[in-house]
Amino acid sequence: MKIGIEVQRLYRKERFGIENSAIELIHELLKLKTRHSIVVLSKSGVNKDLFLGCEEFTVRPVHGNFFIDFEQFFLPLAARKEKLDILHCTGNTTPLFSPVPIVQTLHDIIFMDPIPKTDSLYQRVGNYYRRCIVPHVTKKSRIIITVSDYEKKRIVERLSIPENKIHVIHNGINSRFRRITTPSLVNDFIQKYKLPDRYILFIGNNSHRKNPERVLDAYVNYCAANGSNALALVTPGLSKEFVDTHLKAVNQSQFRATIHTPGYIDSNDLPLLYSCSALFLFPSLSEGFGMPVLEAMGCGVPVITSNTSSLPEIAGNAAVLIDPTDTRSLESAIEGIVKDHALASELSEKGLRQVEKFRWSTVAEKTMEIYERAYDSN
Repeated sequence: MKIGIEVQRLYRKERFGIENSAIELIHELLKLKTRHSIVVLSKSGVNKDLFLGCEEFTVRPVHGNFFIDFEQFFLPLAARKEKLDILHCTGNTTPLFSPVPIVQTLHDIIFMDPIPKTDSLYQRVGNYYRRCIVPHVTKKSRIIITVSDYEKKRIVERLSIPENKIHVIHNGINSRFRRITTPSLVNDFIQKYKLPDRYILFIGNNSHRKNPERVLDAYVNYCAANGSNALALVTPGLSKEFVDTHLKAVNQSQFRATIHTPGYIDSNDLPLLYSCSALFLFPSLSEGFGMPVLEAMGCGVPVITSNTSSLPEIAGNAAVLIDPTDTRSLESAIEGIVKDHALASELSEKGLRQVEKFRWSTVAEKTMEIYERAYDSN
């Protein structure tokens, strides 16, 4: 069987959840040493060394100026040219017309929810595109993979897809996400991004769904109550302009100096970003999975996350779960963990045990079973 794996933006400079998950999956699929061949289909980009030494499979560049023409025109042409038996589309959407059977990873259908006005133009265009495409292509896909039981239930209800067509495969966590305490590495990292030695970490972006406004409100309340003893907040995903505008709107600009906005953190530096933090905040309003929760836990960091969507399913009993719409609840949780070292240590230990349940090797084995099932059903 010849398997094509589509990861449109695999080689872009700044990689995020979907691309990072696909890289992990591909590397683990190679370790299976099956009789099947793998072709990765992606736009060209700058990260040319992602698969150095991996001679077992082929990378084929696919043209396209935008995500629409890449997916709807050039990707089907590439699938036909490569004579694929199965095409796995990893980024929620697929071609409307494909020459080969499709396995579709539908991470979530959050784009079907109301689109916040605060989202960027790029985010809004992407959401409208997915709204138009996904209800049609999911009915054509041979098999659908999603990443949590919570999201499977949502897909069944919103898109009227038969339950037996959707398979839940939780994401895994890479072993590189572990606590790093080597002084030279820590110091180099702190200097590289000009960060404080110890801080509270929030990596959500400007999107309303990530709940940045309440994070900032809870944090300034924590600062007001603790004065000079308050830990700094590091938030790579928020722009300086977003933080400035929000603090000015709530008349709290005096706390701006303790909020650090370093911008994009290189993927290789993420374990250090987590390891140097005293506490990780992830009070998202909605998540199909919530990979950062596991990444933080893998690095031994206590986590505060939401009691809604998929997050309790992923976090288990290893995090403090709060109502993400309640600013006071988030502030209280921050206070509790920062001041209670025994609680922080207990959460750290529970988190390390929780991440053992999520391994990419297991994801690869289950995904290969899906490929074979899709192929056998031809």
